Amino acid sequence: MHGLGKTLRFVFAALFVAFVIAACGGKSGLDVPDTYLPDGGIAGCGDGLCDASETCATCSVDCGLCAGCGNGSCNASETCASCPADCGVCATCGDGFCKDGKTCLSCAPDCGKCAGCGDHTCDAKTENCFSCPEDCGKCAGCGDGKCTSPETCASCAPDCGVCAVCGNAKCEAPYETCTNCHQDCGDCTTIGCFTMLTCSVSCIDMSTKPPHVRISCVGDCVSRGCPSAQFFFDQAFNCFLQHIQECGADFGCLQSKCSGEVGACFGSVCPQMN
Repeated sequence: MHGLGKTLRFVFAALFVAFVIAACGGKSGLDVPDTYLPDGGIAGCGDGLCDASETCATCSVDCGLCAGCGNGSCNASETCASCPADCGVCATCGDGFCKDGKTCLSCAPDCGKCAGCGDHTCDAKTENCFSCPEDCGKCAGCGDGKCTSPETCASCAPDCGVCAVCGNAKCEAPYETCTNCHQDCGDCTTIGCFTMLTCSVSCIDMSTKPPHVRISCVGDCVSRGCPSAQFFFDQAFNCFLQHIQECGADFGCLQSKCSGEVGACFGSVCPQMN
């Protein structure tokens, strides 16, 4: 019982913060987009072929990283475009748009990770701790709480956050949503109590102890409900929290334990949804 009480206090505190976030408006989050598609730069750069007009210095995405890139020293043959790991990212990197010669190697925050990143193999030709920490491991200094050059959201999310820019015409889930970036994700549709409930339950990770609650996720679910739906949601979700240790992520079990509250929640309808 002591463990359960501790878990419930944790979840209640998390939900309180979630409601505050929902009421005040959350900070737009950032998720790395998919693989890079060329936009601008040298003709042919990005087609996967290192032709006669391309070199590691002019088109590293096709020809691979130059020898020495990643050693911490920006030498005369390196630039922010060919080796941001040594020379720092170019000034326009981070504006949310993959153009003006930016590539997945020079600016993953805008262009996404290169194809192959995430396959659990560190390819020395195109990958290092800066261009693909998923395969090659985090660079030295990543995780110290300071986002210092050449770290970016793509190379060191723990220090720099996740990658997304509200207003770049891409809805970068899961942190960009209709509630915090309608410019990219469109206007929200008002949801009823039962949808709020199922949405919020999916925000709780029962594989951890105490359960990990994605506060921004719950806030997003709750913020889309009408006032009457939120009232019935509170009753049902509080009942869920009382039985979540017993039922885990089994929604059917939770429904059974809280049949009265869930019934009232299911029966509530937002006026604008009639």
